[in-house]
Amino acid sequence: MGKKLMMAGAVLVGAALLLLLHNLYEDYLAGQASGLLLPDVQAAIGDQNQGLGRFPGDDMTVREIDGHDYIGYLSLPALGLELPVMSSWDEERLKIAPCRHFGSTWNDNLVIAGHNYKRHFGTLSKLEKGDAVFFTDMDGVENTYKVEEIILVRPTAADELKNSDWDLILYTCTYGGQDRVAVCCARSPVISEL
Repeated sequence: MGKKLMMAGAVLVGAALLLLLHNLYEDYLAGQASGLLLPDVQAAIGDQNQGLGRFPGDDMTVREIDGHDYIGYLSLPALGLELPVMSSWDEERLKIAPCRHFGSTWNDNLVIAGHNYKRHFGTLSKLEKGDAVFFTDMDGVENTYKVEEIILVRPTAADELKNSDWDLILYTCTYGGQDRVAVCCARSPVISEL
């Protein structure tokens, strides 16, 4: 009986190790994909003047790059991250880059989801109130935000995030997936620390 328990324990440890290696490999691939795509997204961004004459209710400009649609890129200086953002989300797209879950910068209700990969949103919880967040859309308009609140929400709280009063929300799963880390941001014309 003891040998069977030891054998079962060894199998479980081996399975856990394989799962860890798989997750680390996915994290690596996601970082590589985002890093390779970012220059293409930045190069596809139009002249900032294209954003003039846009109004709330207008949809964001979308550009296709390598078979996927993008709405711009996100800069999180406090975390040393710049990431392309896809125009819509599903599990496969989230493996490549963070994705728009809902909303628009033009309506001040943009919600961006990302996996908790270290090279994506895995360090979101390290942001602090007052940190700067920038989103540059495909029209070349840089939107400036300030972190106001970092909260934990239930996995079923997607509607709460969509219907919030925040101008920008970034969110990801906690490790283990029981909750979501949501970084709530308000539009800020000037960030004094920059």
